[in-house]
Amino acid sequence: MTVSDVREIVQSAQVDPQLYSFDGERHEALCLLAFGQDWKVFVSERGQRHEERTFSNEDDACVYFLKRIFQLQP
Repeated sequence: MTVSDVREIVQSAQVDPQLYSFDGERHEALCLLAFGQDWKVFVSERGQRHEERTFSNEDDACVYFLKRIFQLQP
């Protein structure tokens, strides 16, 4: 699974785009970002990262991101 796949899934599920970011850290959002060879998923809140997890591959990060975004969605 890739970030492109995740983007399509959240868009078709009509998840509020304010709840997530794939293109950089955005406050008050769940972020999925590449850092060199690693991938990070975290909640950005008031300038701080919470619940940050680091993954060595894109697939694992994407699966975790999807699980978290559907838990966060009201």
